[in-house]
Amino acid sequence: MDTNKGVWTGLIVIVVIAALGLWWLSSRQPVDTSTDISTSTATGANGAAGGTGATGAGTGNTTGRPVTNSNSDVASIVAGLSGTSEFSALFKSTGVAATIVPQAGGKYTIFVPTNGAFSQLPAGTISKMTSAEKKRLVQYHVVSGRAIDTNAQVAGQIQALSGDALNFSYGANRIPMVNSSIVIAQYNGSNGTVYLIDNVLLPPAKSTI
Repeated sequence: MDTNKGVWTGLIVIVVIAALGLWWLSSRQPVDTSTDISTSTATGANGAAGGTGATGAGTGNTTGRPVTNSNSDVASIVAGLSGTSEFSALFKSTGVAATIVPQAGGKYTIFVPTNGAFSQLPAGTISKMTSAEKKRLVQYHVVSGRAIDTNAQVAGQIQALSGDALNFSYGANRIPMVNSSIVIAQYNGSNGTVYLIDNVLLPPAKSTI
């Protein structure tokens, strides 16, 4: 019994010494206090890691919506947007697209409703319009003479190309809105800005007085 007790005691002592030795060796390893900044990529306002595809504009994109910079003019951007064929067709057929000439040196802001926005209109809203009414509709989506930054735009009114007033405001979390439409995405072009919106902007009824 005494012999076995001695063996077990010896084994315990050996294990303790080995553990202490390992602890001492690990404590002698140098600690790396440097920071690997290559993995600390800043996140842009649109939620994507910093890059060149989408960046904030003006006073900074605070809403989280996608912002894309392009070398194309605004008319070309409108023509190339996916999911907006309804507006793009009206933009061209009414002759409004032809009036937005890059060489003229002017700035423009164009609000482009999605096809889904058009589908929300009562049946026949567009088809029952006269040519003049369709042109006014499209012009109501265009601001001539300035590239509006909705982040910096003070809530209020601004005149559209149709001569009617557009109303700017801010929704929850300062999401920019024009009339009742929310700005979904922003495209900065060579001669202005294009905004993708979720509702069709219908011009106010003309006074009969």
